[in-house]
Amino acid sequence: METEINENKTVANSIAKNELTETPLQITPEGRYFLISTSKWANFIAIIGFVMLGIMVVISISTFVLTPVMGEFQDFQAIPFPLYFFGMIYLVYAVIGFFPYYFLYTFAKKVRKGLESGNQSTFDGGLKNLRRLALFVGILMIIALSMLLLIVPIIIFSVGMLQSLSGGTMI
Repeated sequence: METEINENKTVANSIAKNELTETPLQITPEGRYFLISTSKWANFIAIIGFVMLGIMVVISISTFVLTPVMGEFQDFQAIPFPLYFFGMIYLVYAVIGFFPYYFLYTFAKKVRKGLESGNQSTFDGGLKNLRRLALFVGILMIIALSMLLLIVPIIIFSVGMLQSLSGGTMI
């Protein structure tokens, strides 16, 4: 039974691959121009993104170093949680944000190099990184929407509880 399923999947995959190779696409001069232009902009966006991530890491490290010093001041003692918590959040965002910019940078470099040299495997590698970028961002969107769907009912429930605890008046 399992071998039949695996054979069916293999046949389906080979049919899909044959359909892709039967009608090869050609990149027109206009399409080539658009891809090279896109790769230049993607490279620019990726470099700016790396710079922004570097700034986020510097801010994160600064909060770790300055938290003990800032804790001595009266104004910062009223904050209900330590300031290095913000540093941790920035560091996590920087680590997560590295991957999309890396995929974008690699896409830009490989597509441009592949088009300029006529190397199909380099060009395909660039498109593979574009796929990775879309996949990563899509998964992040699914996670963000899932968290939103979990957090909104909790907020509504919390507001209702606060209203009932305050005697029914709006806060």
